[in-house]
Amino acid sequence: MQKTLLAVCAASVIALTPLLAQSTRPSEQYDSKDTTITGCLQKNKSGGFWLTEANIDSAGAKASTTSGDKDVRRATARGLWNLEHGKDLDRYLNQRIQVTGRAKKDTSGDELKGTTGTTGKEMDARDFDVKSVTKISDSCR
Repeated sequence: MQKTLLAVCAASVIALTPLLAQSTRPSEQYDSKDTTITGCLQKNKSGGFWLTEANIDSAGAKASTTSGDKDVRRATARGLWNLEHGKDLDRYLNQRIQVTGRAKKDTSGDELKGTTGTTGKEMDARDFDVKSVTKISDSCR
């Protein structure tokens, strides 16, 4: 009886190990602290949103400008952020906004979409999981 119970417990642990490992991976994709960034909200060619001309206002992503993947460092230094999970971002298009959330340790490539089409130049923007949005001004200028 004890051997059977021990075998069942061991099998359960072995079966759950991959599941537990997967549940910890998503948190490793993001910086450990929330970050606040201010910039101009633009649409990209794929229909998503990028924060351009962006400055990091607080914590989190700042440390990653000097370490890690070169595309992440380059996108962070250029002030290009791919905003994910933001609600109602359309209403802030071409406005200066401030977003708070978690910076991902990854980038997405796309083209900016301007009033006369796309820029024609693919660029990398650092991925950012948006938790909140605050409008700073009605225009990007």
